[in-house]
Amino acid sequence: MVHKSPTSEISTQPRPLFIYGTLCAIPFLAWALTGEASNIEMVSSLVRPATVKGYSRFSVHHADYPAAIKDKAEASIDGLLLTPETMTQRRKLDDFEGETYKITSVIATFFDAKGKLEMIEADMYIWDGEKEKLTMEPWDLETFIKERLEDWLELFGGVELIGGADDEP
Repeated sequence: MVHKSPTSEISTQPRPLFIYGTLCAIPFLAWALTGEASNIEMVSSLVRPATVKGYSRFSVHHADYPAAIKDKAEASIDGLLLTPETMTQRRKLDDFEGETYKITSVIATFFDAKGKLEMIEADMYIWDGEKEKLTMEPWDLETFIKERLEDWLELFGGVELIGGADDEP
């Protein structure tokens, strides 16, 4: 059974979001949501491992981040299912992703606390840029964490994503 997520137009609860790239590095996600990379414990409670089928993740030429594109039904991407607590958190991520990505609705699968496989409708940022910018090489989170995360945290340190107030439309 697929659990439906409320749409943001009729609910103040943001839709779940499947993330699959740099934001899967929990310190970076903590920075994006709270402005502080050290807020790992708070952010860790908002995510769980998940998978989305029908998409593939590739590296982008001359970039540290990946792109997801629609693919064969048997293709899949591992990542995290994020359940933002506020619309401000969700808008921060929308702002961070920018115009090169568009939001699409997907079905994310994950194991619940009792070990039962669950499916939920979630949003995911998919590549909306030029196909020529994709390398068709897989992107690896562990490589990003080991080789680039510290640079990204230093680059974005002191910057805070705004996202707007929760009472804004």
